[in-house]
Amino acid sequence: MILLLPGTYSAQSQTAWFADGYHGGIYGHYPMWQARFMVETLTENPAWAINLEIEPETWDTVSVKDAENFKLLQEYYSKTGRFGRIEFVNPAYAQPYCYNISGESIIRQFAYGIEKTRAYFPEATFITYSVEEPCFTSSLPQILKGFGYRYAVLRNPNTCWGGYTSAFGKDLVNWIGPDGSSIPAVPRYACEGLSTKSTWQTESWTNSNSFIEKCFASGIQYPVGMTFQDAGWDGGPWGNQYKPTEYTTWTAYINMIQGKVQPDDWKFSIEDVKPGLVWGAQVLQQIAQEVRVSENKMVVAEKMASLNYLLYGEEFPATDIAEGWRTLMLAQHHDCWIVPYNGRPGDTWADKVTRWTDASNRIADDKISQLFELDEPGNAETVRVFNTLGISRTDVVEIELPERFRNSGFSVFDWKGKELPAQVSVGRTGKPVLAFEATVPAFGYATFQVKNGKSKQKQAVKQFADGKLQLETAFYRAVFDPASGGEIISLIDKKQGNRQLVEKGKGLNSLRGYFYKEEKFRKSSDAKARVSVVEDGALFTQIKVENQLAGNLYTQLIRFAKTSPLIDFELSIDWNGQPAIGAYDQGANYKAEDWEKAFYDDGYKLQLQFPLAGMNGKLYKNAPFDVCESQLENTIYTSWDQIKHNVILNWVDAESSSGGYGVALFSDHTTSYIRTEELPIGLTVQYAGKGLWGRNYGVDGPTQLRYALLPHAGNWETAGIEPASAAWNEPLIGRFIHAGNEPDQFSLLEVTDKNLHVSAVTVDGDDLLVRFYNSSKNSNQEVCWNCQADVFELVDLNGKVISSLQKNKNRNGDWVTNLNLPQFGFQTVKLTKVKLK
Repeated sequence: MILLLPGTYSAQSQTAWFADGYHGGIYGHYPMWQARFMVETLTENPAWAINLEIEPETWDTVSVKDAENFKLLQEYYSKTGRFGRIEFVNPAYAQPYCYNISGESIIRQFAYGIEKTRAYFPEATFITYSVEEPCFTSSLPQILKGFGYRYAVLRNPNTCWGGYTSAFGKDLVNWIGPDGSSIPAVPRYACEGLSTKSTWQTESWTNSNSFIEKCFASGIQYPVGMTFQDAGWDGGPWGNQYKPTEYTTWTAYINMIQGKVQPDDWKFSIEDVKPGLVWGAQVLQQIAQEVRVSENKMVVAEKMASLNYLLYGEEFPATDIAEGWRTLMLAQHHDCWIVPYNGRPGDTWADKVTRWTDASNRIADDKISQLFELDEPGNAETVRVFNTLGISRTDVVEIELPERFRNSGFSVFDWKGKELPAQVSVGRTGKPVLAFEATVPAFGYATFQVKNGKSKQKQAVKQFADGKLQLETAFYRAVFDPASGGEIISLIDKKQGNRQLVEKGKGLNSLRGYFYKEEKFRKSSDAKARVSVVEDGALFTQIKVENQLAGNLYTQLIRFAKTSPLIDFELSIDWNGQPAIGAYDQGANYKAEDWEKAFYDDGYKLQLQFPLAGMNGKLYKNAPFDVCESQLENTIYTSWDQIKHNVILNWVDAESSSGGYGVALFSDHTTSYIRTEELPIGLTVQYAGKGLWGRNYGVDGPTQLRYALLPHAGNWETAGIEPASAAWNEPLIGRFIHAGNEPDQFSLLEVTDKNLHVSAVTVDGDDLLVRFYNSSKNSNQEVCWNCQADVFELVDLNGKVISSLQKNKNRNGDWVTNLNLPQFGFQTVKLTKVKLK
């Protein structure tokens, strides 16, 4: 007899489980023999089961190029596979990482992916979400449940190149999202360490004897390992060291252990997603910018097309909108971000992203322009401006200036005849732009008149004898010092008791990075800059800083608005050859297995620095349908096992040490931000050197990016940082039009809380679908509707009715609905047979 001591287990005596499967697709890797191979291998191995994470669009190609074998797979799935042998675990259209794109993009990835998969496998079910790559974000529980999912898996043991999740818990956890949604999930166990022999695996990738015995010793009753093989690997069932191990689909496994184990509650934060991409690499920066532009445009195009349907009875262009999302979704594929250089010259992932987003932009621009009947410039007088947010807004709108006003001057009036602040600016295309301050009602439009006249100008800039330049608006008093590289050496917030925002002896908006071939840090203050005023009008003043850094010329444009506290920045660096920026030259010494890599260390990358005085308190950052209070004291890491979630999606917000005041940083793309004891906020600009797989991440043309600062009283919620970010990403849209008989202004709906966002608006048949996202602690949210509908209902992400929505009339005769919506939750309202009043 063998005596087992407490906490010890006998190998070969207890069962373990293993989730095998395949990952890939037509854009990554999927050979034409894969369908037959899976059917034949499943038939030969009756104890085997597979989990499939195949890009849904793959079936479009395979059904044509490998029709006979694909039909075998369809028949096998229908007759046998769906009963415990094959499970579809990730139908997302292009397998995105999720944390790096918008919440609306994630919803479309699932919606279009499920539709495409069911077009070829009508009986497919989507019960458990599981992925090979770290395709996670904190808000997935409510998204998954909205599509009918019951379970999830929070690990990616065999492909951690791009990161991994935190280790937590035992057999099961209740994965709790920021809105309170909860879904049972298999975690990366608390005892599940990272591989000591690689930088892309955790211990559960082979069910080794040591791993399984450690699981049992840690109190895990039903240990399970996981590897999703790349489609095209022809070895059949994945080899596992520990015996006995049973293969399983994820849903079968979780069904088996539910009720037998007590799951721990896990309030999974976005900081539990630990991505280790090559942040600051120009190629990644450009991909992120291209994706962000298309994301913004597609959401706006849907909203504008919905308004076109309601205002003018035009058919909603569902097919075109779907195609625009299709190419955008492909640009969000995880391989675009982690292997951007893979592919033939001219057809790398980065090249594909440019083509895909260009296609999305063409469709979006076309749908947006259909709401405007463009006038000939010579006859232009009437301007219509649309607002796609759920709150009324007063903001600057910019439109290309017609020829007739370029020499004679102009004045702008609202629909009541009030003259508005306006000025001529130079747009990004180099052409003159008409800029004026427009007040536009919520989710609607307003009409304005442009007439010949002299625009009013206002001087706001002084030049001191020592060369410093001082700018003053109603909000700020700023001083630029050419001798210190054009940095902002003083920034006074006049609205908050003349608060000094720049740490004493330092410069705001400065550049700093380590040029490893020179073996030294280079800073913008190393050289004297040329600081000039390029625009100074009734709406804004724009300062231009021209300087060089390590022999590379760069310019910064800084715009201070006269009627807004937002400060806009643009940076352009014209590289002289290939820079070498980072912690050290990894060169020929690069090994994929080495935990330490130069591209992990943001502290040595070229960064924009914002040494804000007293802003060392809490830091908040947004994520898809989430805002997280960071628990990181320092974002710098140097090794694969130390990865931190140092990602800025749209914004980060640094609070003062005492609270009650903060400064938000907006970014035009997903990248990394910096926070250390010395630096409250920084933004990664450039890394140049060895990256993943030893590829050389260099530059191909100038580095260009936009960012903004928004100082504010109160915290991020009371200051409205989320709606300010939404406005920054969805600017007012104006065009010259032929004046018609339409009302001078129109509003479809309005929210009463600025932190309740109109996340999306689409049309389905005769139904209007409006999705709201609530970033407010106020869960009782009111929406006013300037339209009529037979029925108001709440629906899930599959379109299934959840409940009817009670409506009442306010004193203006508008319908009012109340949403019971937790903070960071979203709901979709369906209006049946909508008519305008």
